[in-house]
Amino acid sequence: MDAEARRSQLIAALVRASEGDRGALRVIYDETSAKLFGVCLRILGDRSEAEDVLQDVYLTVWRKAGQFDSSVASPITWLVAIARNRSIDRLRSLGARG
Repeated sequence: MDAEARRSQLIAALVRASEGDRGALRVIYDETSAKLFGVCLRILGDRSEAEDVLQDVYLTVWRKAGQFDSSVASPITWLVAIARNRSIDRLRSLGARG
């Protein structure tokens, strides 16, 4: 599948997820989890923390899929921003505990 087809598939899946389609969330996860896990792991440096944050990322995607606007950002850019922000939030919370 080429990049444009992947982009279209993710956009469609985000629209369906915003309507409560769990299968669409599976498509989003299958297509993006490796990349988003890499983002989380790079920021956090700990596999267990990255796995926890990744789960939170997909919960956020499930709740906020309706806020995605393809005229503003590509789906992967939007998803990476969520992963990055959640990872930074976790780093801050870990620092506050230490």
